[in-house]
Amino acid sequence: MSNRIVQTRTVRTFGTQRGGRLRRLNLGLLALLLVLALALPYLGASGFVVSLTTTILIAATLATSVNFLAGQVGMVSLGHAGIAAAAAYGAGWASQQGHAPAVQALVALVMTLLVSLVYGLLSMRTSGIYFLMVTLAVGMLIYGLAFRLSSVTGGENGISGIARPAWMESYWVYYYVVLAAFVLATAALWVVSGSPFGAGLQGVRDSESRMRSLGYSVRGYRLGAFMMSGTIAGLAGLLAVWNTHFVSPSTAGVDRSIHLIVMVILGGIGTLLGPLIGAAIVVLVENVLSSHVDRWPTVLGLIFILVILFARAGIAGSVRKVVRRLRERTGAEAPADAGAAQDIPVSARIPEASRNGKDLP
Repeated sequence: MSNRIVQTRTVRTFGTQRGGRLRRLNLGLLALLLVLALALPYLGASGFVVSLTTTILIAATLATSVNFLAGQVGMVSLGHAGIAAAAAYGAGWASQQGHAPAVQALVALVMTLLVSLVYGLLSMRTSGIYFLMVTLAVGMLIYGLAFRLSSVTGGENGISGIARPAWMESYWVYYYVVLAAFVLATAALWVVSGSPFGAGLQGVRDSESRMRSLGYSVRGYRLGAFMMSGTIAGLAGLLAVWNTHFVSPSTAGVDRSIHLIVMVILGGIGTLLGPLIGAAIVVLVENVLSSHVDRWPTVLGLIFILVILFARAGIAGSVRKVVRRLRERTGAEAPADAGAAQDIPVSARIPEASRNGKDLP
């Protein structure tokens, strides 16, 4: 006669503990970075440094919108500069008419939603290189309209004297406004990425045919993602025009959209802080290094090539990969029976067997 023996063992969950430590470390680093950003005006930073950081945060906000679309849905847009320019021109036109900054913000929002809807409707039927070309074409259309509609846009001269709210006039107050906008935009898109809607977007990115067979509206998901991304881009356009008090057709130029793609790739597509890292590199090269080096675009191109060759996942993405590999290596070197820190019962059923007429112990 044989018996079924059930053993209860104690297993130590190394991966869970280390994963929790890594998440806590990431949150701690983010909190430290936010504290440093909040304390920047009080650390003896000059007005130029604070204003330059404001420019970086605005560019990072715009790059975050591109990063969300590329990382979550796999749709790379070459027209987000046009969306930001539409919001900026909306605020500029309202300022020309003598409206208050609140009305400027409202007009900018309306222009953002309209242009984003046009983008979405024209591009949700396409994917890959065709989506890229459609967004490029619409961006060029906005660029051309900014030149042609001189009675509204001011033509090549643009619109100047666009005033922001009076309580934001001080450069350090406006820095905090832009910082809050960047944090809220990043947090909002991060929450969306982790929501069921975000999971649906990832499904659309990975396999459109499978999502259609499961009954999901692929076009609806794409349009929703583009509207969210476009709204963040419009916010960045409004912040930019309030920062410089000026908007011109160059704001909607293709080079602006290309710079956004460069920012996203440098930082790492789909990463949380990748747009900020990429924006910092591009803005510093364009605004600081350009005063010392005439061929600063060449330097930016060399940086881009080096990142592509040695950090294909971008700076933030490559750092994350290195940390993950170190964690896996440390977990693999840990002994299998190294103590019982957490008591998790694991039932192991031993099959019936006998040897020499006796049951196995």
